Amino acid sequence: MNKTYLFFVLTIFIGPILFAQQYNVYKSKIDTSFVSTYLGYKKKISITLPDDWQNNNQKKYPLIVVFDQQNSRSHNHIVHTIDYLTAAEQMPRSIIISITSENSKRIYEAKSPVSSKSGKADLNEKFLFEEIIPLAESKFKASTFRILIGHSWYGHFTTSMFTKNIDNLSAVIALDPFFKQKNVSLTDSISKLKKLKIKHTKYYRYSIGKDYPEDYKEIENLKTNNTNPKINIKGSYFPNAFHHAIPGLGIGQALYEIFEYWSVQQYTFFKPSNKNVNVFSELKNNMINHYGNNLDFSLGVLNGKGWSFYNEEEYIKAIEIWNELIHQYPSFSEAYLYILDAQQQLKLDISKTKIKFKESLLLSQYYSKDEKKELLSELKD
Repeated sequence: MNKTYLFFVLTIFIGPILFAQQYNVYKSKIDTSFVSTYLGYKKKISITLPDDWQNNNQKKYPLIVVFDQQNSRSHNHIVHTIDYLTAAEQMPRSIIISITSENSKRIYEAKSPVSSKSGKADLNEKFLFEEIIPLAESKFKASTFRILIGHSWYGHFTTSMFTKNIDNLSAVIALDPFFKQKNVSLTDSISKLKKLKIKHTKYYRYSIGKDYPEDYKEIENLKTNNTNPKINIKGSYFPNAFHHAIPGLGIGQALYEIFEYWSVQQYTFFKPSNKNVNVFSELKNNMINHYGNNLDFSLGVLNGKGWSFYNEEEYIKAIEIWNELIHQYPSFSEAYLYILDAQQQLKLDISKTKIKFKESLLLSQYYSKDEKKELLSELKD
């Protein structure tokens, strides 16, 4: 792994690239060349970071790995869908790593050496788990919640990774995959998963079009016969859809279903009838028990709940929620202004909160210079 980092060269493009694409919650992108010691050649990758990410925060984020970045139409749609669902409070902010494959090498990267002497799927597996994922954790603070997204040959590869590395993955989204190559049957491998003892829920989502009707029948049969409650298998079928249309058709539903439990926990916390601040700890434990990870609630839900309590003159509860928001989103400095307001309503000393606000704003990369000036003006007011 250390050898790999010697070849790791970052070129950072912050702002214009993603602003031009009109993303809502993903504001910075890193394009880099990465020489894999396992594959033996250079791989182009991009790291897309959420708007609240910054290096001096300890916050960790789910990791989403998207293969086939070179197919810009489907890749951009996938990333835009992630952005859209995140902005709509349907999934948490995540780190997105996109991996490019040269067309001349792509099939061999996904092909098993058991099937062909030229197959490099085993080396590609090491590239993913021993180079890319450690990079995401050490440099970009990715958590152990991991999703792989692949189309076609990479739908096959990511499905294989689900069967071989299920303890190290949270979910796989396979878009128009096929399940067989010479000497390899992924349906057999998936079938064996029902015998595993797994502590947390693992998600496998597939979308299949007109090219693989028999594969769809097989996986549907496996889904029906799956008796393991921790293996959540579900898919969609588009019998008249062409191969390259499937990523656009399947990605939104798959992401929604993976994070539906997270969304339910959020709403349980946010709904007006919930007046108990302490339920947050219970819901957090629910999340950990289900996913094996704590997935932060969205900024909008936490802020909205704080204002809900404030408007009901439950100022102490509002302060508790906004303190939790700051804990989960350290760069969102304006929450301190809301706390100051609530403290004033309670006639409390606000001097320490003012200091915390100024310190937070100084470090925050969430705001522009003009926005910081405006927030300081609000402090004076």
